[in-house]
Amino acid sequence: MAEAQGAREAERPAAAGDGLRCRACGSPGRPLFSKRGHRFAACDACGCRFVTGATEPVSYDESYFERADVNGYADYRADRDLLLENFARRVRWLRPFARGTRFLDAGAAYGFLVRAARDEGFEAVGLEPVRSCAAWARAELGVEMLSSTIEGAAIPPASLDVVTLLDVIEHVGDPALALRCIRRWLRPGGIVAIETGDCEGLLARVCGSRWYYYDPPQHLTFFSPASLASLFERTGFSAPLGFGHLGRAVSVRNFSFQLGRALGDGILGEVCRGVSRSPLGTLRFSVPDRGNAFITAARAS
Repeated sequence: MAEAQGAREAERPAAAGDGLRCRACGSPGRPLFSKRGHRFAACDACGCRFVTGATEPVSYDESYFERADVNGYADYRADRDLLLENFARRVRWLRPFARGTRFLDAGAAYGFLVRAARDEGFEAVGLEPVRSCAAWARAELGVEMLSSTIEGAAIPPASLDVVTLLDVIEHVGDPALALRCIRRWLRPGGIVAIETGDCEGLLARVCGSRWYYYDPPQHLTFFSPASLASLFERTGFSAPLGFGHLGRAVSVRNFSFQLGRALGDGILGEVCRGVSRSPLGTLRFSVPDRGNAFITAARAS
């Protein structure tokens, strides 16, 4: 019964009204559906989808990464080895586009991408607003971390060659503002690399409102390759330099936890959360990104 009620709520069309302004370009949006009390809309001007209006800010503290929050991860740091492998694959993908080694990862969490970039020869620094996460990365990984949001960071203009936003831009309330900040930080010809879900991909089309990227209030803006290319153009970047579908290793622990969140409080959700806490949680497997997510990069023009 609980699952059926949740499904009916997810598929209920969103009511039309004022304030349906696209988070990426500011154009009027078209109502799509409501989910968990949040309205979703589509922008016919730039093609992205977004959660409308003001949302209660998600607390991206340590509880977000350690199963203690209704959002987030089961145990982010427990997946250290596979996260380092995943991030190293992404650093190797973007390396041919980079014209220098000054590298910043925005939304760095516990610094695993920063460590992977350093291991690949970049002079990498992390930018992370949660001070405890940044402190752990400094102490445990020996990496340099700055504690700030993108908008509040005191990064010198034209000082970086690469900025990464991997699984970050969907969290940002004003993506255009974030990219304009990053554009100022980059040297001419520097690159921004973004990885996110594909709202026009096969999995999003099949799942509709149940697609796991549609996850308010932590995920707010959803892009396709075309709509992200449109955002690049408006914020001072080139057309995309390329697109990748790199896949990733995931733990049963985190996969089951996320699936349990998506299924809610019913029996199936409880089963998934139980699997996440069990010895099976240490197992890992690989999942493809094609049809679900993509990585791309653009050059500061």
